[in-house]
Amino acid sequence: MRSVYDDTLRWRPEVDPGSVHHSASPRGTAMPEYVACESRLLLSDMASMVAKETMRRAPGKDNLPPDQVIVCATSFEDDLALSCAGRLHSELGSTGVPFAFGQLQGASFFLALQMVSDMMANDERMHSALIVGAERWLPPFSRQVGALTALGDGAAAALVTRQVGPGWRVLNVNVRTPGRPMPSPDVCVDEPVLVEVIGQTCTQSALKPTEISWVVPPRINTTLACDVSADARLPVWRMWYPEPRDIGYLCAADALTQLHVLLQSIAPTDGQRILLWATGLQAQAACAILQYCGS
Repeated sequence: MRSVYDDTLRWRPEVDPGSVHHSASPRGTAMPEYVACESRLLLSDMASMVAKETMRRAPGKDNLPPDQVIVCATSFEDDLALSCAGRLHSELGSTGVPFAFGQLQGASFFLALQMVSDMMANDERMHSALIVGAERWLPPFSRQVGALTALGDGAAAALVTRQVGPGWRVLNVNVRTPGRPMPSPDVCVDEPVLVEVIGQTCTQSALKPTEISWVVPPRINTTLACDVSADARLPVWRMWYPEPRDIGYLCAADALTQLHVLLQSIAPTDGQRILLWATGLQAQAACAILQYCGS
């Protein structure tokens, strides 16, 4: 622990936590104008709040605790010895062993969703899983990601269940990570791989890109979102990207946040579909398709 975190602890007081410097580049115009910065709540505080609210809103009479808790986070907890997944497991009373994904950035939620789908397919005792994404960026880690984006603080959660009834069904999920070490520590978004993963997910779901009702890209960079969606032949007029410059990129919490805000603004009908895609900052790529079942 000391060898990993000593520098982090020593540098924290010396760095301004709110500084974000914008650099000129072909994509510089797509940088967020405002970045959400949480000054009070810990990462696990935010995760706990959204987790409890998600469980409170869950349909059903019994409101039972989730069988599994999975936390997605790239940033560190303020208390480096505290496990956010362990805290949620204790507070919610879940039965499965909690675990967390890190360092996949925006692709984290998709890997968690893929793993939950596999677990439910292989274990009939598992009926529900809570996936929580949370980020809070503290010094000495910069919020600036090159000229691509700036990182914001936030948290979101989703409950995945076996329940038969109105709701969004997971049709397919794909996650791809680089098969070899990156040649340099620089930020790398692999657009051709993203396009390939989106196409693969549509094919495995027996869908054409034009059959998607809403396309939800990551809030990482407006230009990147438009380029990837266009190259993947997704209907550009169905791309959902509200106020792209307002909060920054929420990284592991981004896809869940985007999905939540979309669902607050639509009234879906039976058979409509949402395609979400995401990228990590070291060339990870992910895509998922959800379909609404009204009965």
